[in-house]
Amino acid sequence: MLLTTQVESLTFAFAILFGFQWSARVVVGIAVILPTALMYTAIGLLCGTLVSDKAVGGICGAMLTTVSFILSGLTIPLTVMGHAFQTIAQTLPFYHAAQMANAAIAGDYGRIWPHMWIVLIYMAIFAAAAILTFTMRARNR
Repeated sequence: MLLTTQVESLTFAFAILFGFQWSARVVVGIAVILPTALMYTAIGLLCGTLVSDKAVGGICGAMLTTVSFILSGLTIPLTVMGHAFQTIAQTLPFYHAAQMANAAIAGDYGRIWPHMWIVLIYMAIFAAAAILTFTMRARNR
């Protein structure tokens, strides 16, 4: 989690160097990224528990990065995707994580919470799944 937060904080720092105005919005932007970082950490722990250390990079790293890259709505607008992909993207947490970060930077704080709840729910599900899976595997060894 720390690495994700550091990378995103570094992204904000470079944006400020290139003219993005430092304000409370940046602080809020960093704060709303924390549940997303926890969610990704939980996904990583779950993947690390389910597959071998050699496979986790390809399965969890490459696939998760690609899926979150495409379906977040940041790189490819959802409006150009078909209805099925729009529905899938809006069901997964990546779109909502991007939307709450965008809302924080835009200063539209009322738009953060509807997306934050979805990210928090996914974070809790992945954390619980990682803990349960790890506990079950540890008991079986």
